[in-house]
Amino acid sequence: MKQHSKYIFWCIIVGVSFNMLKLYFAQNNMATAVEGVFPWYFRIDFLGDILMSIAAVTSFFTYKEYFPTYIKTCYVLMVFFVTIASAEALSTIPANPSTFYGIKQIGGFLNIGILFFAADTKYFPKVLDFFYYLCFGILIASLINIGKAGIGANRKEFLSYLRDFAVFLMWVFPFFFLQDEPNKKKNLLNMAAFLLIFIIVLATGSRSYLILYFLYVIIKFRAKLQTKNGILAILGMLVLVGVGYFVLINSALSNTVQGAVGNLSERSGEDTRSDQIYDFLSQYDMNYLVQGVGPLKTWFWHSINSPYAYLDNQFLLIAWWAGLPTVLTYIFFLVRSMFTETEILQFEDIRGTKLIIFFWIAACLGLAIYCTMCAEHYYYFLSLLMGLNACQYSKIIEPEPEVEEAYGNY
Repeated sequence: MKQHSKYIFWCIIVGVSFNMLKLYFAQNNMATAVEGVFPWYFRIDFLGDILMSIAAVTSFFTYKEYFPTYIKTCYVLMVFFVTIASAEALSTIPANPSTFYGIKQIGGFLNIGILFFAADTKYFPKVLDFFYYLCFGILIASLINIGKAGIGANRKEFLSYLRDFAVFLMWVFPFFFLQDEPNKKKNLLNMAAFLLIFIIVLATGSRSYLILYFLYVIIKFRAKLQTKNGILAILGMLVLVGVGYFVLINSALSNTVQGAVGNLSERSGEDTRSDQIYDFLSQYDMNYLVQGVGPLKTWFWHSINSPYAYLDNQFLLIAWWAGLPTVLTYIFFLVRSMFTETEILQFEDIRGTKLIIFFWIAACLGLAIYCTMCAEHYYYFLSLLMGLNACQYSKIIEPEPEVEEAYGNY
């Protein structure tokens, strides 16, 4: 354990807690939010991001020796390239400091550095546990909001009550769902929670998250079909599905479930992303290919007949505002992580890190919406998983005389 471990740990815990306060209140007030008005919880969120920056920078200097060279190099280069691309916007930050952590700003890249905290074998598991318990808090809040949305709510109404909650749950909880816990009751609890998340995702009408959801289920039970306990677990899950379906259909939420299915069915033939990309590329100025246009620029999206600052394709968005060197470094960082030896498997049966990184790459290519590389709770968790995947634990943990063969590496 390093000297600063405890302080970094508390920076992360308090920082994420502040982020979650903003998530909770911003989601519950989304339907009545006024554009350009930022209530008190945005200031709390800003303080949380500052704490995460302190944790990220301190973790880098404290634990960088336990990570491959490419991780350290990519982190430094990304922060450097983004700082150059943001030079024009730096003068606007003193007037509105919270913009430092905006979607197109330096803060999101700087805070990736919390991945280095994965090398702290004492406190890092506690951070993962903290996120695990947060998932249940957000799950309960989501179910309450489904009731608030009312019977037969349309997709827009469901999104105003559930959108950000669903994003958090779909990027954080699958890691815990994929683990094969020795405690059977915890396994059943995780399966039940994941079933409830299905209702939440279904209500938002997000096709991309439903695809990810079913892929997680298939991968979770792929190997279990070969074991007796696995078959029993699947049968138990099917029983839970049956009971859950019966309860929902015979409850006040029956029309809500049917409305969510109807919302999804209506969207099955939509394809808004291709049109968005074609519209954007027709305005792309190749003169800014290398240096990027900076975080303040917008493009005109004809579908909404208004200037727009973002894209569903996150790699293209980063290339546009932060330049080609930034996006190439980020892509290399992610892809190289897919081929890095996951040394934690020499000591623990940890599952799903590479799979989730792969799904994040797919999301950045446009598979998933309402998510991006940013200073947000779910991306902090993804950064921690990237650290867990890349950390060279053989330099930290003394190997046992006989190390059991690692089980699986998705």
